[in-house]
Order: sequence, then C-alpha cells, then structure tokens
Amino acid sequence: MITSSVPIRFICRIGYFLLPVLFSAQSTLAVSATNTASDEHIRQIVESLLKEKDKKIEQLEARIVQMERERQNSNANMPISSAPSVTVSESAPQKPEPDKISEETEAKQNAITGKLVDLGEQVEELREAAKEKGLDISGFFDVNAKTDNATDQNFSVGSVELDLEYGYDDHFAASSALVLCGNSSGADFSAPAAITCGGSGPGGIGAGGSGIAVALVDFHMFDNSIPPRGRIFNNQGFHIQAGRFDLPFSSDYQYYANKDRVTVTAPITTSRIQFGGFNGDGVRSYGSWKHLNYSVFWTDAMYANDGTSLGGRVGLTYGQNIYRTHHANPEGIEFGLSQLTDLDGDRNVRNMVYGADLSFGYGIMKLQSELLWLKAQHNLFTTVEGEDPIDRGKPNEMAYHATLIANLEKYLKHPLSAFVRYGRWQPKHRAIEDSFDGSVVGINALSQLTVGLNYKFNEYMTIKFEYTDSLGTSTQEHYFDKKLGIAQMVLAF
Repeated sequence: MITSSVPIRFICRIGYFLLPVLFSAQSTLAVSATNTASDEHIRQIVESLLKEKDKKIEQLEARIVQMERERQNSNANMPISSAPSVTVSESAPQKPEPDKISEETEAKQNAITGKLVDLGEQVEELREAAKEKGLDISGFFDVNAKTDNATDQNFSVGSVELDLEYGYDDHFAASSALVLCGNSSGADFSAPAAITCGGSGPGGIGAGGSGIAVALVDFHMFDNSIPPRGRIFNNQGFHIQAGRFDLPFSSDYQYYANKDRVTVTAPITTSRIQFGGFNGDGVRSYGSWKHLNYSVFWTDAMYANDGTSLGGRVGLTYGQNIYRTHHANPEGIEFGLSQLTDLDGDRNVRNMVYGADLSFGYGIMKLQSELLWLKAQHNLFTTVEGEDPIDRGKPNEMAYHATLIANLEKYLKHPLSAFVRYGRWQPKHRAIEDSFDGSVVGINALSQLTVGLNYKFNEYMTIKFEYTDSLGTSTQEHYFDKKLGIAQMVLAF
C-alpha cells in the first residue's frame, strides 16, 4: 500500500527530467555518426520528444492525484484509535446529597456571620480609636408594634438617642444625650411621654419632637465614668455637674433609656407621678463611698413652668458586686430614700415628693420596687367653659410597684428573661384636665398587671414582648388603654 505520495512524485519528476537528456545524448551520437542530419531534422526530433515528455508528465500527475484521493478515502473509513472513546449519558444530572447541601448552606451562613463579626470588630476599633482620643459614642433606637390602642396606630418608632462622652483630663469631662421622638401618632407633645416618645420617658425635650435630654459638664475625683443616662453609682468617687440631666430620684431613673430597661413600659410610679421621668436643668452632685451613695440636685421646676426644684437621694448597698452597671445581674440589696421639694416663682412650696426604693438580687431573680408619695400644698381647680372653676381639693397622689425579673439563661442556654410587675396609682382627687384636648375628665385609682419576655440577641439587639392589663380599673383620659400588648425591638450602637 502506498503510504505517501511525496516520494513517488519526486522520483517521477526526476525521471522525466532525465529522459530528454538521454534522448538528446542518443541523437547527438547518431548525428555524429552519420553527420547527415540537418538542423531542421534535429529540431523536429526534439519537439516531438518534448511533447511526449509533457504528455507523460500529465498522465503521471493525474495518477498521483487519483492515488492521493484513494488514500484520503481509506483514512476516513479507518476507526480513530488515538483518542479514547467517551460514553455520554443522556440521563438527568445526579442531584447533590443532602449532607453536601447542608454543609454548603452552613458554610455560607458562617461566611455571612464572619463578615458581620468583622464589621462589628471594625466598629469597635473605630470606637476604641475615638475613645483613646477621649470621645465615647453610643446610642440606640426602638421600633414598636402594638395591639389596638387609643392612638389608632399599630406601628411606631419610639425614640432615637445619641449619647456622647468626652474626657478632657483626669478631672473634667462632658456628656450629652440627643433624643428624637418618633411620635408616629402625631399626638400633641403635652400627651404622656409613653405616647409621643416610646414606652419610656425621654426626659427634658420640652414641648417638641427632638431635643437635648442630657448635656452637662462634670468635675470628678477618683471616678472618671460619666454615663449620660442610666446608673451613675458605678465606682467610688465624687462628682459635681452642671447642665441638663435625669434627676437621680428613687431608682427608676436608671432605666429611662429603652436600651437599659428590661420591660417595655415604665412603672406606674414613673408614668404617673414623674410624668415619664424627672429631668431638668441645673446642678447636681453625687458620689459613693463603700456601701453608701448620695445625690443632691437643684434644678428648674418639675411641676410647673416657673420656680425651682431641689432634693436628693441617699442609698445603702450591701452584698456582692456593689458597684456595677445595669447590664449586670447583681446579687445583694440596695435601699434608698428620696425627697424633692417643688417651689413656685416666689419660693413657696408647691409640692413635696417622697420616695423609697428597694432592689434585691439573688441567683437568677431580681426584685425592683418603689413607693412614691406626692403631697400637694395647693388645691387643684378645674375649669369648664362657661362655668366657675371647681375646687378639687389637694391633688395628693401615691403610687407603688414591684417588678420581679427572672434571668433564665442558665437553664435555657439562651439570653431570655421573664418579668412580672404589679403597680397601683391612688390619686386623692377625682378629675383632671386631659392632655388630649384640655377637657375635664374623671379619674380613679388604677391597678396594672404587666407580664412579658426580654430576649437579648447580642450586645446591640434586644426584642421585648409585654402585655398590660388594668384589672378592671380605668379613667376617662383619651390615651388610657385598659389592655395593651406591645412588641419592641431595640437596636443599640
């Protein structure tokens, strides 16, 4: 079998090129032998030989082309042995195993979690960098969902707060808390603070939706912590402050900010007698030494637009971890006595407020309780259009509450707390001017039973669920709800 056409063609071409040489040599010998042929005869012989050569070459080339075609056809019919055969299946692709899917899902979740952790670490690095310069930044906001209520709103933003602390040196510092109230219901800001600014009183923002809850300058000895809000007795030390602040009266002042409060709403002692939380402009001093702590203040009036208020609190602690933050689960006992005197513009006593508070922690349980008594020095007059003012007598009030909190994390392995609270408000008078429209409405003694749960996902996010029942008691106030369920999400930063 011919395997290549190149050698054949090469041999043929050489042979045919040699033919005329041989014939020419033969002719030359003949001419030299006879010496009779003429030049014309020689030319004819050469031409005939060349024509015959060309014809033979064309025949050979045609044969070579034919042989090449036959070789190509024979190669096309031969099986391809150089590449291995591959069997292609037309069946559906095999599904990945469930274990592999779960592993991939877990890997993605771990990747997302890792990115969130990295982001949190970056935020902490920025905060630490700012703190090294003397500035500490924090804050929070809350979103609420309610059952049907007097505001006709089921969803609302409570408040947004930005807290700033700045230390100048070893003895001077400044602190502030800026508050923006959601007021999703559009209520007038004379309405209760729980309506306009979430479940806890924002304090000190005046008659508007935003303002400064805390802004103060601080001189301190030994204790350089100056939290804008919350518990102030964290370490032994001495402070003198001037500006705007929450009054350290009784014990609930530690929880005015929703991020610090285990429950959603404030106790009845705060919402009724303190109108959401005492907060004012003035000066105060506080400190602690061993088991004793104290606070004194002199501010603008708490119960009117004119005059001043002054007072203080003395506390005694006993037990483990005396100096702590409200984020801890302390053991031990703390007892405090408070007093506030409210003066009018002529420095006459308008109201006297007395308070006693007791906190007790042991194991997973913590008890918080308060008793407040408001003693009025002047009679209350209510006015109805077209009628003479009606004397309602002295508007004395008494309120108390007891809140029991159980930290269930030890048993459930999740940061869940349950709470139950009972509170009662007993006013001596039976009518007031409603904050909704200024009309005179009837009031009665109120009881409140509150139960709920608090789940802390992490340092930045907490979800609370709370249900409150007035146990059959009621008032004619527009914003009063006999029964109310609230879910609240608090996001801190």
